[in-house]
Amino acid sequence: MDKNDKEDEQPKGASSTPGKGGRVTMHDKVLASLQYGLMSGFFLPGQVLSLRKIAANLDTSLMPVRESVSRLVAAHALEELPNRTVRVPKLSARGLIELFEVRTLIEGMAARVACERVTDELIEELGEINDRLLAAHAQNDMGQVLIANKEFHFAIYRAANSDILMPLIESLWLRCGPTMYFSMNSPRNLWDTSMHLRLLDAFRAKDTGAAETAMVDDIMKTGAYLIAEAQREPETGPFASLSNAFRLDRGL
Repeated sequence: MDKNDKEDEQPKGASSTPGKGGRVTMHDKVLASLQYGLMSGFFLPGQVLSLRKIAANLDTSLMPVRESVSRLVAAHALEELPNRTVRVPKLSARGLIELFEVRTLIEGMAARVACERVTDELIEELGEINDRLLAAHAQNDMGQVLIANKEFHFAIYRAANSDILMPLIESLWLRCGPTMYFSMNSPRNLWDTSMHLRLLDAFRAKDTGAAETAMVDDIMKTGAYLIAEAQREPETGPFASLSNAFRLDRGL
């Protein structure tokens, strides 16, 4: 999919959060879809969103799209420019450093807590997701890689069963999700699932310290690359321009 068409293709599998009275509204569905897309890496840093195209793709009016976008702007997951257009924020080297430092603290803690509560069912689920991720990576199907990577991580975070950690993690992923495609698809960053395998080993052994360390190492494998790129070429680094069109598969 061409980067100019990315906003036309909404992510599948986004869950809707019920509104008042437990009823799922169109606003809930639009917000959930945009959140899922940001966290999964379907939108790129610097990408300007077409609200009309999003509304058309979701078969709704502009009102729920505008409301959802306004909420995401307030949460700093999107930014409104002086000309009233809305785009995915570009992160500076300093912003990346802070973001990944916080991610390692919060998500490392979640991995440790999940390991304390690990079940055979969780280990089986993580293994199946990682197998799908490996198969997609071998086929260079980056769309499915992004989907499976998010599923793997959030299966762990849900297992932590924390009302405090999960909202924090979701907020962090709204900010870092758009960097995922760059970090996983660059020839200078040989990303693989080795850290996921370490996490699986730690869960099987119920080694909470190893689980936390593996999660931190997984986060920083991509984080270190992105920070180094931003520091090396602050004006022409991975987020400075989308002129060289990155592509995602139509399968999203």
